[in-house]
Amino acid sequence: MARLSGEFADRHNLVYCVLWLTGELDLAAVREAWRGVCLSHDVLRRAYVSPDEACTYEDVLGEVEFYTADTDTEALKTVRRITIPFDLAGVGLSRIAIVQRDDRRHLLAIVLDHIIVDEKTWKRLMADFGEFYERATQGASVPDKAEKNAYHDFTLLERRELSTAWGEERRAFWRSQTEQFGTFPPAFPIACEAKGESRLTAVHHALPADAKARVLDIAKRARATSFVTVASAVLAGLQEVSDAPTVGATTPFHGRVLPGTADIAGLFVQMVPLQLTARSRRPLETVRELFSHTLDVFEYILPLRSAGRLWNEELASADRQAGVNVVLDKRTVTFGESESLLVGTTAEIVPLYVPGEVTWPRTVQFRWELDGEDPQIVVYYNENYFPDDVVESLIKAAESFVLSADS
Repeated sequence: MARLSGEFADRHNLVYCVLWLTGELDLAAVREAWRGVCLSHDVLRRAYVSPDEACTYEDVLGEVEFYTADTDTEALKTVRRITIPFDLAGVGLSRIAIVQRDDRRHLLAIVLDHIIVDEKTWKRLMADFGEFYERATQGASVPDKAEKNAYHDFTLLERRELSTAWGEERRAFWRSQTEQFGTFPPAFPIACEAKGESRLTAVHHALPADAKARVLDIAKRARATSFVTVASAVLAGLQEVSDAPTVGATTPFHGRVLPGTADIAGLFVQMVPLQLTARSRRPLETVRELFSHTLDVFEYILPLRSAGRLWNEELASADRQAGVNVVLDKRTVTFGESESLLVGTTAEIVPLYVPGEVTWPRTVQFRWELDGEDPQIVVYYNENYFPDDVVESLIKAAESFVLSADS
């Protein structure tokens, strides 16, 4: 609803993967497998008429496109032409293309609009794609229409549940949150001013080699989670640099909300608001406070914009971006259990930037990357909106929170 209403038109547009496949590739099997995926999941056959109306077609809305190229550069140039944002006024919110370099080397691109896919959906679709491809190469039949777990059924169930006691309980919780903190998402606690076009910059702040061990130790002693620990560090840093008594951030949550709907393919991601209400004297107290808050937030989590519209209440601000977004470790699309995706081939992901990726000109994106030999904090922000010294102070305060939590 938000995308179709014009909100977030410049962000979250695409979920995609581009990869080189080495080995024997059966193009006919690829086409049959992708058709099976589209027939098995109605969300891939959906088109949107308006923010309140969608249409699900019986047949697939796009075939596998095939190209050839004489060089790798030409192949990547071809892929860039198809990895572009979708027109929501059109039909078809997915694309898949193969560029052949030679008999044993192909460039594969899978592009979906974020309005129909999230992280869990992607993994489910790719697992089915790989399974259906293997069946097709063996001459076995690929499944036709799914008999249950349709996205359409989920939307009907959610609307019904939001009108029952289940929904009323959540409505009361989020009304109380709104009364205490205001509408979501949480704003940045320091006034900032736009100074021209957005200029996204990235800061890679190196952490000590034992950063992950430190975070795990704090989480263990606070009886919380690693994510709450790093989120507490960011929120405590916000309090320090802004001197605000209450600060907030958001984090993406890929969940199905309703019981029994975990296997449904579709868009169920929402931003979860996190709040820190009082300056604690010790880091462990801060982590425990935030953990207690997140238990309730995740228990009652809802897509706040759509729920608010249904209840005719303003739970989320439509004209404000989250001041800070925080995640733990880098989120990337994968193929499920195996990185090969299509049997008989090996895959190498191509890091390719395409239009439609997250920009968030008025949000500081704060990501803790603790896995690997070189742990770091990666911060993306618009340097023509957020002062550099404020962002730098926030990073240092967040790191200090983790490093000083030994006492």
